[in-house]
Amino acid sequence: MKSKMNIIIAIFLLAFLFTTPIISSTSLKIKGSTILRQINNEITLNPKVIEILDKINETMLRNYLQDIVNIGPRSTGTYGCEKAAEYIYEQFKSTGLHTRYQPWKSWGSKGHNQYYKSKNVEATQYGTNKDWDEVIVFNAHYDTIRRTVGANDDGSGTASVLAAAYVLSQYEFNRTFKFVTFSGEEIGLRGSRAYAKELYDKDIHLVVEFNADMIGYATTYESGHKLRLSMSEDTQWIAEITDTINDEYNLDFTIERYTRTREGRGGSDYFEFLQYGYESIAYWPGEWDPNMHKPTDTIDKINFSYLTNMTRFIVGTMAILGDLPIPIPQAKIANPKLGRLYKNDRTLLQFKYNRTIFLGKSLVTAEIKPGNSPIERVEFYYDDNLEYTDSDLPYQWWLDKTSLWFHKLKVIAYDESGQKSTDEIKIFYINKNDN
Repeated sequence: MKSKMNIIIAIFLLAFLFTTPIISSTSLKIKGSTILRQINNEITLNPKVIEILDKINETMLRNYLQDIVNIGPRSTGTYGCEKAAEYIYEQFKSTGLHTRYQPWKSWGSKGHNQYYKSKNVEATQYGTNKDWDEVIVFNAHYDTIRRTVGANDDGSGTASVLAAAYVLSQYEFNRTFKFVTFSGEEIGLRGSRAYAKELYDKDIHLVVEFNADMIGYATTYESGHKLRLSMSEDTQWIAEITDTINDEYNLDFTIERYTRTREGRGGSDYFEFLQYGYESIAYWPGEWDPNMHKPTDTIDKINFSYLTNMTRFIVGTMAILGDLPIPIPQAKIANPKLGRLYKNDRTLLQFKYNRTIFLGKSLVTAEIKPGNSPIERVEFYYDDNLEYTDSDLPYQWWLDKTSLWFHKLKVIAYDESGQKSTDEIKIFYINKNDN
């Protein structure tokens, strides 16, 4: 009987390892523009921001992009991809920022059935306030498909990241910035998957990830003044900041927003950050580029005025967030973690992929960072049913239910002003409650 039970458990474990997880992070509803009123003085015509935006110009972006497309096609694993990584590394290094390669290796996705070895390139601008341990990431992918130089997809985003690093590195900010370019995007987001996993495994506190992909194409006056933002569900407070930046600094964009979830499939590197529960804002042009993945994706199709304003929009947001205390609470499920096998609250195994398996009675722990108001309480949910409320540190709840299936754990933190923050994770849970 015992051996049959072990076989059943093994079958469920194998099924779980090949099932896509669902995870989401902080959830917030802002009442009106309360947050914006609290921080408006930090946004409106900030002299440092004005100076930064003035330094971003068409000549700078054209030079970066011309250098990138002159390398030729940059398909992951090829000579062109290697040369592009070297070029980006040298540009980052010249700014004085801490620069490194992040090597990765992986099988490609469907249609790319081979083993790849490549590297991401990262430059870090450390914040000056040692008490602010949060990070902001700005990224793009430098690889292309075969037979195209990828001027817009995604040479435009890569040039934007390089310009941001060059200009922002000339100033000091309280918060740390990471400028990152990925390979492997065109073969299934493999570079960004490795990077997001590294951030998660190192327990890096990421405020938000900004993703720039194909941001240099506009052929009409209307599309040249329009941008689209795909946002994770809990970045509303940042959205209010971007509205003010757009108005106060005369960027003159019409902004269309829509929400991205952690379910389904992603069309760019932002998706891998969502899988690890990080907040993300992806920047897209107002007009779709018909040259995507074609040999016609060349530099003569780039609207450099549009690319310049898109870059200013992103960099202006980063400059504000670099010195701005986070006004909202932030909740995170610290235990269990993704990619772990637990038995009776002890870690037995760490997986390559972000699956989570619980065996036996286990402790669920929430880490909460308050915003402008103290934390009032933290609620613990099991499949959307409220199980426990904790008002004191450490915020914890013992999970001990009979189960042999998938379940959702969720925590909601409330502060004294009524704002709330949510984190949730899907687990495979095996336990027999003898009570």
